[in-house]
Amino acid sequence: MATGAGDQRVIAELWRSERSWRLTALLTVVNACAGREEATGPLAPIDETWSLLVEAFRAHPDVTEDVLSRPQVGIWAAHTLARLEESSPTGPEPLWADVGYLHSLVAAIAVRAGVPFELDVPVRGGTAVLPTVGAATFPPGTTRARVRAADGRATLMAGDVTVPVGARDGWHPSITVTVDRHDVPLRVELLDRDTYRALRGPSQPRTIDRAEVSHWRRLLGDAWDVLVREQPDRARSIAQSFRMLAPEPAEERFRQHSASGAEAFGGMLVSVPDDAVQLAATLVHETQHHKLHALTHLLTLTLDDPSVRYYAPWRDDPRPVAGLLQGAYAFAGIAGFWRIHRRHASPTDAPLAHVEFALWRRQTHLVLRTLAGCGRLTEHGERFVATLVSEVEGYLGESVPVAERAAADAIADDHWAMWRSHNLRLSEPVAAGLSAAWRRGREPVIPPAEGGSDPPRAIVEPGRIWFDGRAVLTRYRHGAAAEFAALRADPARVGRQVAGATGADLDLVGGDPEAAALGYLDELARDPTSVHGWVGLGLAHSDPGGPVARALLGRPELVLTVARREGAADPLALAAWIGRALTDDDVREAGPAGWSVT
Repeated sequence: MATGAGDQRVIAELWRSERSWRLTALLTVVNACAGREEATGPLAPIDETWSLLVEAFRAHPDVTEDVLSRPQVGIWAAHTLARLEESSPTGPEPLWADVGYLHSLVAAIAVRAGVPFELDVPVRGGTAVLPTVGAATFPPGTTRARVRAADGRATLMAGDVTVPVGARDGWHPSITVTVDRHDVPLRVELLDRDTYRALRGPSQPRTIDRAEVSHWRRLLGDAWDVLVREQPDRARSIAQSFRMLAPEPAEERFRQHSASGAEAFGGMLVSVPDDAVQLAATLVHETQHHKLHALTHLLTLTLDDPSVRYYAPWRDDPRPVAGLLQGAYAFAGIAGFWRIHRRHASPTDAPLAHVEFALWRRQTHLVLRTLAGCGRLTEHGERFVATLVSEVEGYLGESVPVAERAAADAIADDHWAMWRSHNLRLSEPVAAGLSAAWRRGREPVIPPAEGGSDPPRAIVEPGRIWFDGRAVLTRYRHGAAAEFAALRADPARVGRQVAGATGADLDLVGGDPEAAALGYLDELARDPTSVHGWVGLGLAHSDPGGPVARALLGRPELVLTVARREGAADPLALAAWIGRALTDDDVREAGPAGWSVT
């Protein structure tokens, strides 16, 4: 598994362990509800619901296993247990509305198993859900509905509204997409109205119309064709683990959003992708998370210390060691995907595939080195990371075209400098010393990049900062050349099409660093503390190895510290002043020590 492959035998073992984990969580919920009337409120007591579950299991165990294995069941159990553990549960919904999802699960199992019953289920946001069966719509303000099943038919009723399961009006059947390429089938439920679809706790239902379902069916079919043709072993393991997709609206191009959860094995939340290749890469990415989440339910891999955070090249915020390992495993899979796909891509698509491969092998290798030396891995974790290191190091010697490799290196340098600028803060004595030296025309005393007696500390800045504007433009240039040319012809709209990007960024990515440098200097004249402007100036500087670029790309937090305190009447002079004092030891990418969080 540590090689990133995770064959079908491994996935089968993980499913068995996840079943045990899921049933343990379910039993814990049931036990926590015992003797608590507020846990079920107006719904049937928990022991009656459990008795119906046992009856349905005896009638049709396969149906019971299918429903309880759904990713949203794990999310529900984790969320509900957290509420049950509160001394006085609070939230926008009563406790019984969350506990009542168990009633919905049991009702769905009993309907599919053909067991006659009557049972009330919660209605949230006007929707009563029977997972894997469908959902019924009721008027606003409805809080519960009765499910009645007999003689092979089931009906939901609330007030004077009756919705038969399968009706044309008011009933919304479960959406399942099945695609098959080269005798490798994939079957996925598109989750829209389920309360726990978002993988982060309860959410409002979302309507998916026929056009969106058709679009997802086409995308999944085309993405599956890419994976089965190019990486059949990986495709088979994805097919065995991937069961649920919660669709989200499209984000900006090259900024697709996806997520998975530790308790939601086999499920993922995904925004509409740009194309099938992006979706194929996302399926690889999230399936890597599924496997590692499941492994960490069996083995302890990291020794977490929440006060210490690390640089993760795929995130804008400092990450704890467990999150760093999750990302490294996911992006090892991404690097492996692009490594193979670039050999199959068309001449038009190959440049971007080369960029992505070069970028993610570099970034993943960097983080794996950090993990290997951080001292916060267990013996299992050390073995796992050592195997991953060997796998990714095998990618480093593979050739990438010069232009695409340079583009990948620029993206990596940009993100590292943006991250340091936003997330690292010098101590007050060190900051004051730098400012005083600048004012008095003295040589700066450079603090260590990490560690030492008075190291920088990490903060987490709130909100979206858009570290990746120049990276997105680079993807346009290498993967959507016509659209990039249109932006170059009308630079005034770049910020509307790519949030956080500027005309200077267009000049830089378009191959005119002199014009870009002038643009960044104008930006700094307006705002001497603009991280975007400082880092852009470093990327655009005419001497890539000189003191200005060295300071702005290697230790930008030093320059920003002085600029925030003293202003920057001459940005180039300030950056050069810092850069001339930097040694090789003062400029590093990321190290194993991490940073304390303040």
